[in-house]
Amino acid sequence: MNFDNPLQYAVDLCADDMQRVNACIHENLQSDIAMIPAIGHYIINSGGKRLRPLLCLLIAKMFNYQDSRHIPLSVVVEFIHTASLLHDDVVDSSDFRRGNPSANGVWGNQASVLVGDYLFSRSFQMLVQDNDMGMLKLMSDVTNALAEGEVLQLSRTFHLEMTEAECLEVIERKTAVLFAAAAEVGAHVAGQSAQVIKDMAEYGMCLGVAFQLMDDALDYISDESEAGKPVGHDLEEGKITLPLIHAMQKDEELCQLVQVISERDAAVYQNGDREWVRDRVQLHGGAVYAMQRAKDYAERAKALLPDVQNTEIKELLCELANFSALRNH
Repeated sequence: MNFDNPLQYAVDLCADDMQRVNACIHENLQSDIAMIPAIGHYIINSGGKRLRPLLCLLIAKMFNYQDSRHIPLSVVVEFIHTASLLHDDVVDSSDFRRGNPSANGVWGNQASVLVGDYLFSRSFQMLVQDNDMGMLKLMSDVTNALAEGEVLQLSRTFHLEMTEAECLEVIERKTAVLFAAAAEVGAHVAGQSAQVIKDMAEYGMCLGVAFQLMDDALDYISDESEAGKPVGHDLEEGKITLPLIHAMQKDEELCQLVQVISERDAAVYQNGDREWVRDRVQLHGGAVYAMQRAKDYAERAKALLPDVQNTEIKELLCELANFSALRNH
């Protein structure tokens, strides 16, 4: 099979289910408080790849699941993700997301935080309706891990001694855990064994780590027109990611500049500094190293896929793992 664009292939393959997901999103964003659906729809429709619900749908389809529980559970995953984005943009003081003004840039921080809270609470209402204690526990653990990940990342702002292991811990808690949950949901609703469910959750975790490592690498090598969003801002926000960690191990002058940046107002981090840091990270192979680690995680993900009759979707999930570690945006 030839998957020239595995993400688009997956979107086309799951088009009917994704239409049901979108209808479910619309239904569950209804509120007589007009700001809630306005902000909810604004960020959900802001150009994201919908990878998390798509992953849930694909895995359920791989196991030939025929019922409909995966639709609202996919929406739960998307709502939790969207809520975390609303909160992230406030914490990071981000004015743009995916090239568009962020929700907090349009409506303000207070509205963004409160609508994020609404999406979290709406998710748990939907889980109560689903009436599966296993799914309720999973999503409770996920939201707790996301909150821990946010606090952990905040506590490690400009943590100049950040190790690769510490960096990966932040990624797993803050990003990959929701990919893992999406994959676990797909296997769970399809009635798979405990071992298969565990393996699929780990597949999602590895996919999520690879995806974030590529994001971190692209922040140092992409231009904004290619990425569709601001680049070179991770360090400005105090995020010591793997490309920078790798480069700092080889460059004392780079370490010194990062130290200076950490001790002054981020607004002083001028374009000259940003480009110099990006050049040094590329010179020392920081982005290349992060991309190689992303490929390692993609390989781990592929090895976890089970033997199934539906070889088309298994192969597609392999290609999505490759895509997560090879994409350019």
